[in-house]
Amino acid sequence: MYKTHENEKKSKYLQRVVQVEKGNFCPFVMSTTGGLAPEASCFVQRLSSKLSQKLSQSYSNVLGFVRRKIRFELLKTTLMSVRGYRKSKTVFISELDLNLLNFYVN
Repeated sequence: MYKTHENEKKSKYLQRVVQVEKGNFCPFVMSTTGGLAPEASCFVQRLSSKLSQKLSQSYSNVLGFVRRKIRFELLKTTLMSVRGYRKSKTVFISELDLNLLNFYVN
């Protein structure tokens, strides 16, 4: 199921991204239950590796944090689509708490 959706996204966007934007394309495919497609999983692992090096945190803690954040955002998005959006406040990226230095997993 994941491979089918990855291939569909690649056929739709890959050519434009490479030719027009001169960039790389990695489709991020997830299920509504939080499962990740192979390329999305590789992306999350690579992102976690870079963050763990930058923040001098253990890879396992950062990987768990990133996966948890992605899954909670997916859950919030799913709930919004089911019951509707009830807030009017816009959240800017600069307001998000991305400080992993105080993050600790027991």
